[in-house]
Amino acid sequence: MATFFSSFISAPMAKQALIVPVAIMLLFSVFNLTAPMDPARSAQSVTLGIVNQDEGLPMPPIKVSERMLSGLGGQLPFRTEAYPARDAAVAALEAGEVSVVLVFPPDFSSQAFKGAQAQFEIVTSPAATIAEVQTAQQLERILPAAMSAGVASMRLAMEQGQMPSGEMPVAATVTPLGEMGPMAKLQAPFAMLYTTWLAALVGAIMMTLATRAMEGRGGAAMTRTILPVAITGVASLCLALVVGAAAGWESFLPAWAVVWPTALALTWGFIGLLSLLGLWMIAILLPLAFYQSAIGGVMAPAAAAPEWLASLTGWAGLERIGAAYRGAVHGVDLAYPVMLIGTIAVVGLVLIWIKAAIPARNG
Repeated sequence: MATFFSSFISAPMAKQALIVPVAIMLLFSVFNLTAPMDPARSAQSVTLGIVNQDEGLPMPPIKVSERMLSGLGGQLPFRTEAYPARDAAVAALEAGEVSVVLVFPPDFSSQAFKGAQAQFEIVTSPAATIAEVQTAQQLERILPAAMSAGVASMRLAMEQGQMPSGEMPVAATVTPLGEMGPMAKLQAPFAMLYTTWLAALVGAIMMTLATRAMEGRGGAAMTRTILPVAITGVASLCLALVVGAAAGWESFLPAWAVVWPTALALTWGFIGLLSLLGLWMIAILLPLAFYQSAIGGVMAPAAAAPEWLASLTGWAGLERIGAAYRGAVHGVDLAYPVMLIGTIAVVGLVLIWIKAAIPARNG
């Protein structure tokens, strides 16, 4: 075995095959977990441009739009900026000074209390940041529903001879099942999943290339079988250390326990496919790795993936890996997909040794 490893180390790309998977897991996790996106800070950075031309009601002298905005102000974390006219607000939106513009027409209050449908305008920009576009899309659905409930409450108050307050009639009590912890803890499953796939794929490509010129198919197969155990072990340890430091040390061992076998199984699977079928398999495996943000079950539920992508990969149940990663980080009992990972590992090893049994040929 020592002879096999000595032959491997002298091969081109051998040292890179040992180092690069570790570097990918270490560097990617550091960059992602030391500067995670905070949804609260992201929401606070969104500015609503308000153009309120609502003339209000003569009796009682109230402006429904102002009451609604003041009531929603305690529920929504956004900043607001008032503008005297729509053109000025739209110019600010185009300049990136505000994220979305709300325009209330002069007859907003009168229409609301006539029983007619009171309309206001939401102006958005496709050139805004992703966070701002997502916020605008949420406001398009949330604001009409919230304001409709508020107007109904104000009508009822006036019918009962009371002065409407504009406050929301319903409030929610939020009960988290556990401590959310630092934002890095929320980001950690994505960093773990993405680096697992990327490091496994890049490591498999380099391992395949580094062992192609080794003497004897058995030696190459042995190296491709044994070395990934150590490489993925060290790489996953580095990743788990970063996760522990950023998200809490209670996540260290669970993270290592789920990443190591997953990275090893994927590495064996990728090496087996690349060895037996050729490097053209990269064209299939690379998209599979990069699409983990959509199908991996850590950024969003797998059901949110585009239909064409879900139809291609949904049968495999890959989102169970992401679920296990989330459970490991947050201390929730989400089962590790032993059968799935075991199947990938066994198939990979079988392919590696089938390649070794085929009569020698260049490559």
